[in-house]
Amino acid sequence: MLTKGKRYDAFTLVELLCSLLLCTVIAGAAIGVLSGCIQSYERVLALAEARRRGQSVLQILRLPVENASLGLPTKAEEFIASLSVGKAALAAVNGWEGPVSVAGGELRLLYAVPTTIVNEGLAAETSSSQDRAVKLSVPVTDGQVQAFRGFGSTVTKSWVLFPPSGVPFLVKGLSNRTLSVRSSISSCIFHNARLHYLRGIRARVVVVPGQEPAFCTEDVTSGSGLQERVLGIAGFLPSFDAVNRTLTLTVLSRGGRRHPDAVSPASLPGWPEPIEDEDRAYVLSVTSRTWRIRNGTEP
Repeated sequence: MLTKGKRYDAFTLVELLCSLLLCTVIAGAAIGVLSGCIQSYERVLALAEARRRGQSVLQILRLPVENASLGLPTKAEEFIASLSVGKAALAAVNGWEGPVSVAGGELRLLYAVPTTIVNEGLAAETSSSQDRAVKLSVPVTDGQVQAFRGFGSTVTKSWVLFPPSGVPFLVKGLSNRTLSVRSSISSCIFHNARLHYLRGIRARVVVVPGQEPAFCTEDVTSGSGLQERVLGIAGFLPSFDAVNRTLTLTVLSRGGRRHPDAVSPASLPGWPEPIEDEDRAYVLSVTSRTWRIRNGTEP
C-alpha cells in the first residue's frame, strides 16, 4: 500500500539572497545611525569640557577682579607714586598702567584681600616722613605681612590697605598687634577701618609647540613665575575700558579630543580673531564675562 508523502516548502536561493541583502541594508542604516549618535554624543561631551575649561579660567580670576583697585589710585602716575615711599618702591608693578591693566594679551591685577582685623585705636594720620603706629584688634596672621627692612625693592607683602584711606601703606614694623606704616602722601587710617592685604596676579595663555596650550597665572606676591592652571585654553583676550572702568575677559577653550580634520569653523561668535587650523581640529567654545571695576579712588 502506497502512502502519500508530505510536501515541504523551502526558501529558494534568490529568496535567501534577497533576505541577506535586506538585512545588510537595514544593519548598515542602523550602524550609520548609531555611529552618528555616538559622534554627536562625543561632540556634546567635548563641548561641555571646553565650556568647563573656559568657566574655570573666569572662576580663577573672579575674586582678584572683584577686589582689584580697592583702596588704590587708578591713574597710572598716581598709582606708581602711591607705591613709592622714599627709596622704597614696589618693583613688581613697573610698567603697569594701573591696578588693572592689559599688555600684550596679559592681564595684570593688583587687588586687596580683606581680613577681619580693624584699627582698634583712634584715627591715625600718615605721611612719607614718619612712621605711624596702628593698634590692631588682633595680631596679623603669620606670613601675611612682611616689614620692609630698608633696602632693595619692596614686595606686595610689605604693603597693606585700609580702603577708605585711598592709598596703600608701606609696613615699616610689625610687633604683636602694633603695625607701623607710612604712606606716599598725607592720609588717614580711620578708627575701625578694616585691614586688607595687598596682592598681585598676572594671567595669560602660554603656547608651547607640541604641548597643550595652557592658561597660566603668576602670583606676584610670591614671585611664583607662570604656573599652569587650566589646560586646553587656546586663547585669552582681556580688554579694559579705563573710561567706563569695565573689564571684559574672553576665553577660547577646546575639548580634549583632537580630530583628524577640522570640526570647528574658522570663526566663532564672540571671538574676534581668526582661529588657527590646529585649534579647529578640536571642538571649541567661547566664554566671556564683563565686570565693572567699582573700586579705586577717583581724582
